[in-house]
Amino acid sequence: MGSREQVVFSHTVEGLLLALKGRLDGPLKAKLKAVGLDLDRELEAAYTNAQWQQMLLLGAEELFPTLPMPQAKWLLGERFIRGYFETNMGRALKGMLKLLGPARALERTSRNMATGSNYVQVDVERLAPTDYRLRVNDGGLHPEFMGALCHFGTLTTGVKGLTTVVESRAGLSAMFRVRW
Repeated sequence: MGSREQVVFSHTVEGLLLALKGRLDGPLKAKLKAVGLDLDRELEAAYTNAQWQQMLLLGAEELFPTLPMPQAKWLLGERFIRGYFETNMGRALKGMLKLLGPARALERTSRNMATGSNYVQVDVERLAPTDYRLRVNDGGLHPEFMGALCHFGTLTTGVKGLTTVVESRAGLSAMFRVRW
């Protein structure tokens, strides 16, 4: 992988594998191997963004085959957060989020996302004390996955009444509105 190539780090992929626990044998295992994730070997240090996007698509199709892809990606994001919080990096992040509270956690979203890849950038705009707009440079073809990461990560703080919606999309970038 070139130094400027967009990559997702292994602990992020580990979170996805935990979200897919119980489904990693049979056809899914072969499909993942075809996109470069060989489950019979140790995880690589990083995977390309293209590989990651294929892994997410395969995971969403496996877990939620009858749902529209945006809804499947949202639900995959929810499962991913639970799995990611079981990883070493995720446990540390979860503990920090609980201490920060929802506003400070959202304001750190860009730094938190930077631990998972070298290309996701999030601009956070505070519109009111409990109303935020997040602009993500690469939400993939279905930004609901990224929205779910923000939503369920923020829920970890103990916030009540949280809503997260995709406000707009432009190519791979997306804008989310997060309120409570």
